[in-house]
Amino acid sequence: MTGNSQSPTAPLTGTTAPVLDRVVRASADLVLRLDPSGRVVDVYRDSSLIEENLREWVGKMWADTVLPDTRSKVGMLLDDAREHGLSRTRQLNQTLPGGADFPIGYTGILLDDNAGFLILGRNLQSLSDLQRRLVEAQQALERDYWRLRQMETRYRLLFQRSSEALLVLDAPSRRILDANRAAGQAFGVPPRKLTGRVFPDDLTMSERTHEDVRRHLEGVRDRGRAETVGLDLGSGDGWRLEAAVIREERDGILLVHLQEIRGLTQDVTPAPAGLNPTRLLEYGPDPFVVTDRDARVLMANRAFRTLVQVPAEEDLTGLSLGRWLGRPGADMTVLLTNLEKFGEVRLFPTTLNSALDMESEVELSATGIEGADPPCIGVTIRNVSRRIWTEGALSGHRDLSRAVEQLTDQVGKVSLKQLVQDTVGIVEAHFIESALKLTDGNRTAAAEILGVSRQSLYTKLRRYDVDGGDT
Repeated sequence: MTGNSQSPTAPLTGTTAPVLDRVVRASADLVLRLDPSGRVVDVYRDSSLIEENLREWVGKMWADTVLPDTRSKVGMLLDDAREHGLSRTRQLNQTLPGGADFPIGYTGILLDDNAGFLILGRNLQSLSDLQRRLVEAQQALERDYWRLRQMETRYRLLFQRSSEALLVLDAPSRRILDANRAAGQAFGVPPRKLTGRVFPDDLTMSERTHEDVRRHLEGVRDRGRAETVGLDLGSGDGWRLEAAVIREERDGILLVHLQEIRGLTQDVTPAPAGLNPTRLLEYGPDPFVVTDRDARVLMANRAFRTLVQVPAEEDLTGLSLGRWLGRPGADMTVLLTNLEKFGEVRLFPTTLNSALDMESEVELSATGIEGADPPCIGVTIRNVSRRIWTEGALSGHRDLSRAVEQLTDQVGKVSLKQLVQDTVGIVEAHFIESALKLTDGNRTAAAEILGVSRQSLYTKLRRYDVDGGDT
């Protein structure tokens, strides 16, 4: 630290100035020498901390250089120094000539009755900043605390109001930490009596079911996922169990979801041991949906729910299957029209959009189930996104490429404008033929697929001399 003396009168003589210089370097950021009345005679500062020129203070009353709200402390500090020779430290808000202010901790020393006072000051700006940050951090913690309290309240409300049976388990011990009302109803006991029990060991189930559940929970805890487990809780209806791991703590917490499958019994018809056709559909690898004759979903298996990213079957029931297809109105209309005409549809190509806007290329195969009451439709969906080309698409691609290659041979013989017009015509004719083939010659459905009016489609059919099929 470098001392910098600023005094126009240089009143210090002999060895006093070097002493003050050493005092500044050793113990203070700012030193004021005052006369007995409190007027500034000399100023010594640490230039690395206080860069402004403080010569303007010389000749002024010290009390006039601080903020008004701390002027009373100046008098108390000087009275304290007069009485005891050394005052206690007081914090004042010092104003610099440039207008800025910052806190300084001052200690007063009485030199003698005639020589006045020596005031030693320490810059408290860093301490003030630290206090301010501490207050801001405390306020932020309080806001976070109340936000977490509100989130917990919402969680408790949703958890208890949920119609699905939910359990929260400690992953290592499988001990139940929390259970909602639906879980209590499923096991026939109040939810509070489930807390503390080991799941599934302390609940009434068959030994085989216990083993399946333990294996499922261990798979979720170790690998993050496992196959869904079917349960029989003795109510006559089937249940399925799925768990998810929440890694909030070192060993993790498991959220267990129990969903009732109404009308599903363990022994539907005489079948090989362990075989249940309904469960085969539910856990099959391909998405499968049962709809009514208007394509409203009645049942959707787990693979379909995964594909459309809707975890609960109840959230799909009653919705139109067409809402998930790439062209909601056109594709569903074509599918139902062909199904009514032929009784079944195979490998109908379209796209399927999930709830999170993930698009997949799929093929639909559908058949009517006339013997059901009411009549319904079974739709099997196959995800073909990984296929690069189907045989038909590859053949069509080659035909289109060959036509474009033939036009390329005309470069230099005809104008660019004519080449572009001919290319557009070939492409339009190709896709119109594909749409008519897809809709079995139904011009109305083809126009919907292509996104054009029927009149516009008829005009293009005549222009390109394409066989339009049925009207």
